[in-house]
Amino acid sequence: MDGALTIAGVAFLVSAALVPLVVRFAVGRQMLDMPNLRSSHEVPTPRLGGIAIVCGAWLGMVAGAAVHGAAHPPALWPLLVAATVVGLAGLADDLAGLGLGPRAGVQTLAALSLLVYLPPPILAQSAGIARYALLALAVFWVVGLVNAFNFMDGIDGIVSGVALVNLAFLIVIVGGSGVFFALAGGVAGFLLWNTSPASIFLGDVGSYFVGFALAAGVLYLPAPEAGAPLGVVVCAAVFAPFLLDTAYTLISRARAGKNVLSAHREHIYQRITPTGAMHRRTSALYYGASVASGLAALLMLGGQVVLGLAVISLVCAGLLSLPRAFGAARS
Repeated sequence: MDGALTIAGVAFLVSAALVPLVVRFAVGRQMLDMPNLRSSHEVPTPRLGGIAIVCGAWLGMVAGAAVHGAAHPPALWPLLVAATVVGLAGLADDLAGLGLGPRAGVQTLAALSLLVYLPPPILAQSAGIARYALLALAVFWVVGLVNAFNFMDGIDGIVSGVALVNLAFLIVIVGGSGVFFALAGGVAGFLLWNTSPASIFLGDVGSYFVGFALAAGVLYLPAPEAGAPLGVVVCAAVFAPFLLDTAYTLISRARAGKNVLSAHREHIYQRITPTGAMHRRTSALYYGASVASGLAALLMLGGQVVLGLAVISLVCAGLLSLPRAFGAARS
C-alpha cells in the first residue's frame, strides 16, 4: 500500500504543479480552444492539459519503482508506453490536426502491438480462431473506449471527474495496479484546474492517454478471476455512462443520415448543458451515474449479476431521459 500511495502522491503533485506551466505555455503561443457554435465553453481556454497527467503518471510510476519496487506486474510498463504513444498522437492532433486515418491507425497499432507483445490473461488462455477473434474484440474495445473518452471531453471536469470515479471502482475490483494509482494521482492533480470554470482543457493528448490506459488496464487485470469473461464484463460496466452516451449518439446520428464523425452538439451531456453555468450540474450528474455503475459492477462481482445489470439498465434509462427532463432540443 505504501508503494501505491507513493505512486499516486507523486503523480498528483507533479500533475497539479505542471498545469499552470502548461497554461502559461499554451496562452503564450495562442494554443487556445476558441468558442464556436459547437462548443460548450464561452471563453478561449488553453488545451494540452493532458500533458500534465502523462508526466505525472510516468514520474509517479518511476518514483514507486525506485522507492518500493511497486511498478509491477511487468505488463504495466509496456501498457504505459503504448498509452503514451497514443497520447502523443493526440498531442499532434491538438497542435497541428491529424486526419481520422492517422489517429485511428496509431490507436489500433498501439493496441494491437501491446496485446500481441504481452497478451492479457483472456488472450493467453485461448487458442486458434478464438484467440484471433478475442484479439480483434480486445483491439476494438481499446480503440472504442479511447474515442468514447475523447467524444465525452466537451465540458469542464466531466472526463477527469468520471475517470477518477472509474479508477476508484476498478482499484477495488481488480486490486492494486501501479498504472491505475498513477492515473488516479495525475487525473486528480489536473482536476483541481479543470473544475468549472476550467482554466485548461484536457485536450486529445489527455483523453487518448487516459482512455487507452483504462481500457487496456481492464484487459490485463480482470476480475473476479484472471481471464474470466465475466471479469471483463464487470470492469466494462464501470464505464456504462460514457459508453451509453457515445453509442446512443452515434447510432442516432447514423439513423438520421448524418455524418457520425463531424462536429456536433448531440451528445446527451451537450444537450443538457446549454451554457457554461451548467457545466458543474452536468458533470455531477455523470459522476453520480458513474458511481451507480461502479456499484452495479460490485454487485456483479459479488454474484448478483441480474441485480447489477438491472442497476446498469436504470442508469442508462436515466441518462436517456435527461434531455426530455431538462427540455433540451436536439441540434
